[in-house]
Amino acid sequence: MQKITDNVYGGMNFRGCNSSFVVTTDGVVMIDTPMVPAEAKKWREEVQQYGELRYVINGEPHNDHVAGNCWMGATLVAHEGTREAIKHNSKEALEGQMKWMAPDALPLDKDFRYRLPDITFSQEMKLYLGKHTFHLLLVPGHTPSETAVYVPEERVVFTSDNVVMGMPIMVDAVPEEWLKSLKKLQTLDIDKVIPGHGPVCDKAQIQVMYDNVKYCMDEVKAAVAKGWSLKEIQEKVTFADRFPPMGPPGGGDVMAPIRHESIAHLYEVLKK
Repeated sequence: MQKITDNVYGGMNFRGCNSSFVVTTDGVVMIDTPMVPAEAKKWREEVQQYGELRYVINGEPHNDHVAGNCWMGATLVAHEGTREAIKHNSKEALEGQMKWMAPDALPLDKDFRYRLPDITFSQEMKLYLGKHTFHLLLVPGHTPSETAVYVPEERVVFTSDNVVMGMPIMVDAVPEEWLKSLKKLQTLDIDKVIPGHGPVCDKAQIQVMYDNVKYCMDEVKAAVAKGWSLKEIQEKVTFADRFPPMGPPGGGDVMAPIRHESIAHLYEVLKK
């Protein structure tokens, strides 16, 4: 556990997304949940040492952000699009993720279930607890319902996967909106950014992410303009000059399937 500010703590080493929480005078608010059942249950116990867990906010619908919902017990809050998307999440897809991210977590616990949010919003909402304000903002990008949680009293923003360290994952992205959302995040009065994956950073990382998203878009746009087929683009566009392969020494790239899926989605979006 990492102490980020006087009242903000983060779990930055889960096999999945970061999960963080804010301690208020009237209980605790968690942002995103660990994917691995054992890690989610342990995290819940750690968090509850700081007070009653009152609310859990999901920043997006992907399995690594929501699979731990069922073990938290607090009121669950998310964008209405996230709630709808969770309905279509697949236990089989989750088990597929586990095979390469956390094979020891299989088979899934018998008490696993997808839990849907209790409260939803459409554009933005404010949640007040104790002396803290949680400003939930719809910032489409990595997913259409991506949500940022801005806590002005702590001068922090939780971005979910709209900000990550490394290659943007664009499998479900709305890329043009992503750029606009990053510009919106830059207007917030903050000192700390808690990304969906990777270490806590400062506001400068938002511009880095903007440049990374635009780079991926420009690479695929240029290939489309050359008349290349999707298969040709997936073979020739590797993003390797900006995002080196991730894998064991001597070869391999664990990100290759995700890169191919991201390129396929970008290709379809940009062709339109």
